[in-house]
Amino acid sequence: MILGSSSPRRKELLQLLGVTFEVVPPEGIVERLSERFSEVELSELSYRKAENVYCRNPYAVIVGADTVVVLDGLVLGKPSSVQAAYEMLTALSGNTHSVYTSVSVLSEENKFTFVEKTDVTFREMPKKVLKEYSASGISLDKAGAYGIQDYGATFVKRISGDFYNVMGLPIGRLWEELHSRGVI
Repeated sequence: MILGSSSPRRKELLQLLGVTFEVVPPEGIVERLSERFSEVELSELSYRKAENVYCRNPYAVIVGADTVVVLDGLVLGKPSSVQAAYEMLTALSGNTHSVYTSVSVLSEENKFTFVEKTDVTFREMPKKVLKEYSASGISLDKAGAYGIQDYGATFVKRISGDFYNVMGLPIGRLWEELHSRGVI
């Protein structure tokens, strides 16, 4: 099995399956999505990532994924700056957003994609806290500018759905899909 991602969080989560795998990030994939959320577009991106790695490793089981945060139908990707992170967090504060992760699995026997959705409600956070979190730089590599596995967990008032999906890999659903197909 190969995880087609450079995300350290996805690596941690895939380890929960107890399977042996290696990490081979996709190469040359442009991670650009439209401003308005499209499940099809997200699925196509995770499939392209998995396919990119599969072409170089055709005898392995490849797992590729992509996660986005969606607020009022608009995609909040990884912020481009500390200011952009602050603006994203300010928009999320006191509101409910959705986290979508598309997972694609490619092997000789299986080629499938699924999308998992989790709704997350943020408590109203003081602007000073959001500024400090943004300025720390921790939010710059995370969709929606926060990590639920770090200090960003304090922003969360309620979650409906798979917690691990918010981290970037819905591990329970992935296990279910792999197990039902006899992959694991």
